[in-house]
Amino acid sequence: MTVVATRTFCCCLPTRFGVVIIALIGLLGGGLIAIAGAINAHQISGSKVSIGISITVYALLAILSLVGLIGAIARKLALVRLYFVFLFVHLLFSISFGIYAIWRVFKDSGAFKKDCLLAHAAPSIKNPAGICNDGLKVIKGVTVTVFIIFWLFEIWGCVIVNNYSRQLADEQAVEGVVKDTESW
Repeated sequence: MTVVATRTFCCCLPTRFGVVIIALIGLLGGGLIAIAGAINAHQISGSKVSIGISITVYALLAILSLVGLIGAIARKLALVRLYFVFLFVHLLFSISFGIYAIWRVFKDSGAFKKDCLLAHAAPSIKNPAGICNDGLKVIKGVTVTVFIIFWLFEIWGCVIVNNYSRQLADEQAVEGVVKDTESW
């Protein structure tokens, strides 16, 4: 009987375990973000459409992470492939939304400086412009860093789910093989 080697990530962890962990993170994280967004949506000023889209996307992430979890546990290729496609689409959405968010941080830096200078206008504060500029640099750096780290983890998750999907496809292909010695 032909055996398909188990694919791994991080040197020794099976991809099936990785898919389960990624699905659990997506289920809990997406669910919590969607719930928190829905609870706080009426308090947030700004575009209600973009907030609604974000809540919907994270709710879908939670639902389809459940599909991925079931697919990984039950070893169902169709469910794992569906989960991979959605993770990839979510990655593209995340990159586009992140680029927009980073652009807004850099574009709105003048308004941030103005608000910061108004808030720190007390004569006891020395060099308020320097404080505001340093704060803006930190905000820009943290924003870019967090998005890049998040995107790298999400890309890595897509690779793990795709590898597990290919492993399941190989296992299913091997199941249908009949050796010459088995046919008689």
